[in-house]
Amino acid sequence: MAVNRENTSWLQGRVMRGLQLVVLGVVAVLCYAQAAVWLPYRYIQLVGQGDIAAEKGVERWLRDWHRLHWLTRTDRIARYVLQSPWVEGVSVHKTFDGGLHIALDYKQPVLRSITGRYAVDSKGRMIHAAVTDDLLRLPVFEGEAHALKAAFSLWQRLSTWQHRLLSITVDEFSGWELLFDNKVTVRLGVKNLTPRLDLFLKVAKHWSLLDTVEEQIFDMRYNNSFSHKKIKQADLRDATSLSR
Repeated sequence: MAVNRENTSWLQGRVMRGLQLVVLGVVAVLCYAQAAVWLPYRYIQLVGQGDIAAEKGVERWLRDWHRLHWLTRTDRIARYVLQSPWVEGVSVHKTFDGGLHIALDYKQPVLRSITGRYAVDSKGRMIHAAVTDDLLRLPVFEGEAHALKAAFSLWQRLSTWQHRLLSITVDEFSGWELLFDNKVTVRLGVKNLTPRLDLFLKVAKHWSLLDTVEEQIFDMRYNNSFSHKKIKQADLRDATSLSR
């Protein structure tokens, strides 16, 4: 009987210690879960220059993360921030006065989709974020997503013409077409895009077209040649009257 009582008290002691550990574990989990409320950062400093859409996107990204608090490891914060579609690189450290310092390298958008569902960065990668008003200054890409690589390749070759580009469009019938803000249209067709664009750039430099304001069309869909047409205002008025 004495042995049974000893065994019973030993088991009871083990059970009590087990329950205590469970309670402590639950309390620890609850405390960690509420750490964002109890242990917030005094401030969060974001350092880096990017488009307004990029900076605001990262701010929202952090604001929506409810597990961000003083106990969160900096490597985990860095991994989370890198998941933002706007972030190229990140460095994170905590400050002695209770703040969080985040140094950011942002992706630089150079094109936007006609649908407004994504942009394209300076390395040709798709940025899966909505196109906001501050990005409407970017040239428009109108075409299927699988043609994005070719569109970016054309944009890269434009060099000094990049800042004049309004849109790059492609369809299965007429092929590729570039429209610039000085009323120059370039039709490239569906093949030999690089040599055709290079030929236009060579002609444009020789003719000093970069600063022209005349509406004109360059049709490069020929073998080592092209056609050129200037659209006069009289022609436009005649076309308008015929359409009425």
